[in-house]
Amino acid sequence: MPLPPAQSVLMEMPQPCTANDPTVEALKAGSEHAFRCLFEQERERLRRFVIKLVEDADEAENIVQETFAEAYRQIEDFRGEAAVSTWLFSIAKHLSYGHLRTSDRHNYLEHETIEFLQVNQDETTGGTRAEVERSERKEIVHDALQELPDHYRRVVQLRDLQEKSTAEAAEQLDLTEVNVRVRLHRARKSLREHLCERMEC
Repeated sequence: MPLPPAQSVLMEMPQPCTANDPTVEALKAGSEHAFRCLFEQERERLRRFVIKLVEDADEAENIVQETFAEAYRQIEDFRGEAAVSTWLFSIAKHLSYGHLRTSDRHNYLEHETIEFLQVNQDETTGGTRAEVERSERKEIVHDALQELPDHYRRVVQLRDLQEKSTAEAAEQLDLTEVNVRVRLHRARKSLREHLCERMEC
């Protein structure tokens, strides 16, 4: 069987991604090349992000695939107010929380608590019922943080607010990494219980 002409082979090869790929215009136009470039650029970062949330490599891979599928379906609604990567990560976080909500209520509450800690308490919210409820939860979590013993509050501030690594927090607090993990677990548990008590979950 004769080999295909070199020109045909070149035409079948995927076009390499460049530093300018993908553009929002190309994504909105449904360009397969643009979405492939987006996938290649963000897949690994997205996978690591999701694994931290769901703590399951196989499920994380499923969520990453679903994230890109959802992005493809929703691209026409993307308004460009944030970077495409930021929008993509927000989709992944939403899907991850949906998984946690149905599979592990306690893990979901812990991650939701951390998210509220990372949001500016003075951030303005809309007037819908859901937005009001989220605002109330944020206030409860921030109040609970102030009520934690100092040694717990400090580890939460370093790990969840300043996003320091366990090693960095251990160095600053003059603790072992094991002790940092233990304190962080107990502090988050206390915050989660406070949230549950106030919100009747």
